This record gives sequence, structure tokens and C-alpha cells, in this order.
Amino acid sequence: MSQPSVYVTIPNGDAWVHKLVMFCAIKILQDRRFKIRLDAPTNRPLENNQAHCVRDFLKGGEDFWLSIDADNPITQNPLDDVFADKDVVGFPTPVWHYTGEKPGERPIYWNMYREVPGGYTEFPATSGLVEVDAIGGGAFLVARRVFEDPVMQLNPFRRTTDEFGRVEFGNDIAFSRRCRERGFKLWADFDRPCQHFVEIELTEAIRAFNQVRSHQSP
Repeated sequence: MSQPSVYVTIPNGDAWVHKLVMFCAIKILQDRRFKIRLDAPTNRPLENNQAHCVRDFLKGGEDFWLSIDADNPITQNPLDDVFADKDVVGFPTPVWHYTGEKPGERPIYWNMYREVPGGYTEFPATSGLVEVDAIGGGAFLVARRVFEDPVMQLNPFRRTTDEFGRVEFGNDIAFSRRCRERGFKLWADFDRPCQHFVEIELTEAIRAFNQVRSHQSP
């Protein structure tokens, strides 16, 4: 392979990018193995932003598209995965999810998924590149061939809804489903996880971890 080219985006809706994402981008720009084009598109909503990125990616002619959310820095160099030449690679991101409805419910999970009857559940954390059924959209790498598929050019991140307009699958799961329907494979790189900066209410965090601790007590 000649020097690979990568279109790197940091999609954001309000021109705000966390400083650690900025540091991640600087390290990527310094990787001389690749030709890099960096952008930080601010179109709203997110699906619109991603649709613009797909068109810009195809127009730019790069070999791969790397997307990193503005609050979602990758802890290791994601460009190493270019040489693995997978269709889609997701970089696991911790997600806060607490409802208080299930005894011992784990309030944080990694956003890589396996399909189960009726939906998706967390893929067990492991190491290396592992094929999964769906990825989260916080940080991912996509080969050009995926979007050269004419069907995958047609709003691939569009979320799906039921007849009442309620969301069934968000943009990341919907994208994953469309990839698999078109014969592309999805992978998670558990050696290159992300950090994730989010705002939570602390008494909720206290309740969540107290519930986990009480469930684990003998």
C-alpha cells in the first residue's frame, strides 16, 4: 500500500472540543505514515453532520475516514488499525447508563454490542480486534469501500423509528445494521479504548454505585 490517506473529523454542534481530543488530533497529525486531512464540522443535528462528512469523504478521495466525537478522545493511536484494513472499526467508549430498575445494574458499559432477541446488549470487553454486531458512534474508522457502496451513501446514519416516531435504533446502531445488511463487517478494537467526558448528577452516581455494592455484598 502506498502512503494511506485519512480524513479525520471531530464532529461537534457548538464549536466546542475537549482539550484531550485536541491533543489526540495533534498526535494524529504528527503521524508521518499517513496523509491526513482534518476537519471539525459543526452541522446540526448529528445525523446531518455525519451525512456531510460522508459526502466530504467521498469527494476528498481518502482511503479511510476516522471520526472522533468532541468529548471522546482515543487513548492509543487509532491509525494503526488502517493497516488491518477492516471495513469498520469501533473504538470502545464508556457510557453512563443507570435506570435504577434492575438490582445490581452496572451503570457504565462499553458501547460495543452483540445482537440478541429484541435488540442489542454490551459485547464483553476483551482485547485486540474482535468482530461485533454493532458499534457505538463515539469514535470509529471506516474504509472507503463501505461508502463506495451506493446504498451506504444514502443517509447511512439515519436513525429508525416506529410508526409513532419513537426511536428504535439510534444513528450508530442503525449505521451498523445497514453495514451488515450490505455485507460489511464491524470490529471493535479493545486495545484502543476511549475516554468519555460527560456531565452526570452526582447523587445519581451515588445511588448507582451503592446499589451495585449492596448487590455484591454477601
